[in-house]
Amino acid sequence: MAIKTVLDQQVCLILDRINKKMQELGHPSLDVLTPEESRYFYKEARKFFIGIAIHDVFVKQEVIQCTGYDLPIRIYTPKGEGPFPVLLYFHGGGWVFGDLDSCDQICRYISKHAECLVLSVGYRLSPENKYPAAIEDAISSLSWTFNHISSLNGRLDRVCVGGESSGGNIATACALKWKEINNLPIHSQLLITPVTNHACDTPSFQADYSYNLTKEKMVWFWSHYLKNEEEGFDQYASPLRAESLIGMPKTLLITAELDPLRDEGKLYAKRLQEQLIEVDYVNYPGLVHSFINMIGEAETAKRAVDDIVERFRELIECEGE
Repeated sequence: MAIKTVLDQQVCLILDRINKKMQELGHPSLDVLTPEESRYFYKEARKFFIGIAIHDVFVKQEVIQCTGYDLPIRIYTPKGEGPFPVLLYFHGGGWVFGDLDSCDQICRYISKHAECLVLSVGYRLSPENKYPAAIEDAISSLSWTFNHISSLNGRLDRVCVGGESSGGNIATACALKWKEINNLPIHSQLLITPVTNHACDTPSFQADYSYNLTKEKMVWFWSHYLKNEEEGFDQYASPLRAESLIGMPKTLLITAELDPLRDEGKLYAKRLQEQLIEVDYVNYPGLVHSFINMIGEAETAKRAVDDIVERFRELIECEGE
């Protein structure tokens, strides 16, 4: 008999407070919610995510000059001499919201405890800049990183990509594209509760979880990210659909038990393993989508994030390649 997973009680309290606030603010139904409104409600909800003070990390703002626009990045450098491994990080937010500030806590945390440089990328958002704009920004930022590796005090042999949710989707799509256009290898990828498929038809979606991310919200995100449904079959939108994943970097892939994205993340880990990619796959029970932002109040979430960072540290410290 299957054991039913119970939602972590501290996480439940956080979600209850957020839901109550959204009701007070009159959060509209998804069929009438606009992207502009969603960004407002997102920022209000994030006020309930209490962080942890992080010291010994130097933070610097930078701008990558792209054709017709500037791409903002935030560089986190840990204490020490270096050169350091480098993680290019893409924030979550369903491709519609989120920014450098929304992932500031996790970037500081990774930089300090994994002792690596973290370059957080403020990629262009949808629907103003639809697919594949965010992936183009990821490629541009990765190219810039390799070109500036010495001035960053980074290690050329330890350049990694990563992100949460839609950011994880962008990161692995970037890795998929990069191996086809450049011979500078990406060392590894850190994919936290990533979006990997447009279908939204796995058992974890059918379970109808109502904790933070829902199937309805995911469909709403996709509708603003893509120009049409057919783009959902593109391997850079849905990496799980890629014909070949041979040559992809080593992967640390994280899912949460009560997240609709759980099963497509697990399937993606399996596909990578089938094509002989080294994969460390971990599913955390009792947790929900966006749990990495709850470490200030939810002990289970903090233990999970500490475990993730330690696994990532071990991944980027390994030698003999």
